[in-house]
Amino acid sequence: MESEEWKVIQQLKKLAVLYLACLVASTLALTAVYCLPVRPIQEHVRVSVDAFLEEGDNPFVLPGYKGSSLDNTTDAIMLGNALYQSELPAYQAAMEAGRAELDNEHTQLALKKYLDQDQGLTLTSYERYWHGYLVVLKPLLLVFNYGQIRILNGIVMAILVLLILRQLWKRDLRRGMLAFLLSVAGLFPMALPYSLQFSTSFYVGTGISLFLLYRYEKIKEKEQYIEMFFLAGALTSYVDFLTYPIYALGIPLVLCIVLDNENIGNELKRIVACACSWGSGYLLMWAGKWLIGSALLKENIFADALQTVMGRASGEVGAEQISRIMAVLRNFYIYFNLYGVLLAGILILWVGIWCIRNRAVMKIDQALLLLLVAAGPICWYLVTANHAYIHYWFTFRNLSVSIFAFAMITETGKTNKKGEVDS
Repeated sequence: MESEEWKVIQQLKKLAVLYLACLVASTLALTAVYCLPVRPIQEHVRVSVDAFLEEGDNPFVLPGYKGSSLDNTTDAIMLGNALYQSELPAYQAAMEAGRAELDNEHTQLALKKYLDQDQGLTLTSYERYWHGYLVVLKPLLLVFNYGQIRILNGIVMAILVLLILRQLWKRDLRRGMLAFLLSVAGLFPMALPYSLQFSTSFYVGTGISLFLLYRYEKIKEKEQYIEMFFLAGALTSYVDFLTYPIYALGIPLVLCIVLDNENIGNELKRIVACACSWGSGYLLMWAGKWLIGSALLKENIFADALQTVMGRASGEVGAEQISRIMAVLRNFYIYFNLYGVLLAGILILWVGIWCIRNRAVMKIDQALLLLLVAAGPICWYLVTANHAYIHYWFTFRNLSVSIFAFAMITETGKTNKKGEVDS
């Protein structure tokens, strides 16, 4: 019993050190990019701002499909943060993340007016967020314009998907390759490269999954699951705008279940521990921003942040009271079309046929664990009902975790004497 308690204490010490390291590194990285010259960033944004305005707030990449909608409004906020010339010292500007605002409804137009040095703009900011994406976005805007960054974004995303597929192939998870492709299809991937806002969770979730596939044996040997998921949660909090953060938890968690292939008792404990570690990293990193920001800016960020958190978790939308179930159903609504029917049809037929053909060798306990992870996005929607109801047109992407977890049931078969399982 003492040895178990000692292990827990040592684990907590490691997480405390990791947390402090994340806070220091995150603050220094943001401060560093706020030391970069703003003029070339402004010139590169200027090149694309007219085309950006022509697109509108939420154009569809795939006409008629809400899931392919872009979020140019939030991208304008991100660009506005990147190009704003703050009069504060770099360490305070990094915590404030200020930008010029015309009003709440015309963020793209505010970009153009700020670049043209028009009057009538006010300073605004989202101090409750880290805005860690600026660590990458600001340096990129020194070299590329917004349109070129979109192209680069698509190339990098495609490379990451191919690397994941390669590692799944090398680990003999051939059905896992199709499972992953189906989960990517569930993201409406044609929209991801065009909205920086939709890229952050994808990069964290896919990056952590790739790391896990490359170094699984080392991670298992050194029992570094907890640290890995804590870091994944912290990194998601650092760069994301509350888009589809469960992707960064669920995809690597599914891979852990399939790769570990342990008894249900041990694996359930590991799943709960990893999920709690991710949640701790996510929430503590957010709280760390409020603490550091309040100290450096000499103002209380906590009040606004906590009010926003309570609002996002409520069941109220404006003056209307909505049920949390409605928030869940609204996210599924994105797939109520031909695209969704085809995706669901392939998924259900494939998994159903595989389960029927392999019912004698299928590992029921492992399949149940995967279904538990598949329920994760639904739990997220129930907790964040306000946000999930209003922003369903991008929060639906959390459901790609459910797709992946359900499809990976096809990797739960026990091997026969030849080491093979029916496909």
